[in-house]
This record gives sequence, structure tokens and C-alpha cells, in this order.
Amino acid sequence: MKKDIVYDELLDKIPNKYILTIISGQRAREIGKGATLLTKCSKKDTDIKKAFREIADGKIGYEFGEEEVGE
Repeated sequence: MKKDIVYDELLDKIPNKYILTIISGQRAREIGKGATLLTKCSKKDTDIKKAFREIADGKIGYEFGEEEVGE
């Protein structure tokens, strides 16, 4: 049995709660549309829980792009 996902563990991977919300929401929509899973999940898990598992396992992350603003 897999352990439950704890919010603090997710914040260790993605320290900003707003970015965590955006990343997990985007990934859950991708999973809902049929994207392949990057980690093992139960069939009973919802799409958002599957996204959280991928984040907790370190399979999903984020990085900022370099963009110039202004001028």
C-alpha cells in the first residue's frame, strides 16, 4: 500500500503553493485527456491525486524561463 500524499511533501518539491496549484492542475488535465502516467497509481485515484503522486515522486517539476520584459 502506498502512503498518503502529504501537502508538506509537495511543498518540499515545489515550494510556492500557487505554482504547485497551477502545475498540478495542468498535469491533471493532461492525465484526464489520456497522457501516460509517469508513476504507478491506483485505478481508484483521481486525476489530481495522480498528478500529486508524480510531483511527490519528483517526476514533475517546473523552471522559470528567461524572458525580457519591457522596452
